[in-house]
Amino acid sequence: GGAGRNAHALTEFKTELSKIQPKEGYECIELESVMDLSPAALASLLYSHFGQSHCVEVAAGVLWAMGWMALANDLLDKLNEGARFQHREQLIQRVTSVSTVLDRLYGHVLSNEQYQSIRAMPTVQEQMRLLYSFMPSWDVTCKDLFLDALKDTNSHLIQDLQGQ
Repeated sequence: GGAGRNAHALTEFKTELSKIQPKEGYECIELESVMDLSPAALASLLYSHFGQSHCVEVAAGVLWAMGWMALANDLLDKLNEGARFQHREQLIQRVTSVSTVLDRLYGHVLSNEQYQSIRAMPTVQEQMRLLYSFMPSWDVTCKDLFLDALKDTNSHLIQDLQGQ
């Protein structure tokens, strides 16, 4: 039933969590210290351990490692706007290649019109900003395509942002 699967997912989450290398200034979480926690207790531990903005990134990183991309994206979507914007700004400032990403999204995620309008932007940063502005209308599949494309073309960045 659902409960068993959830318990398994929770255990997997805790295991992955203990493997994650948080960004500088944060300690890893020991598996022993979270093994018996309920989801709510785990959430508040994450919050107190990593602070508001980093705990969501860590949790999303864990879900990502478990292959739960959609859930990870959901979680990042629910990040308060400020933190998400910061995360997004970081991405925008540091992505080096948008054209490959655009080419991969063209036809699947981006319409011809969107594609052309992004292409017309003079800087990579502005291209990324415009690309992000289309995001709210995307479904999970589109977002996954986008993240995969980003991962393939700017893997250093995603690894940095996931702190690996």
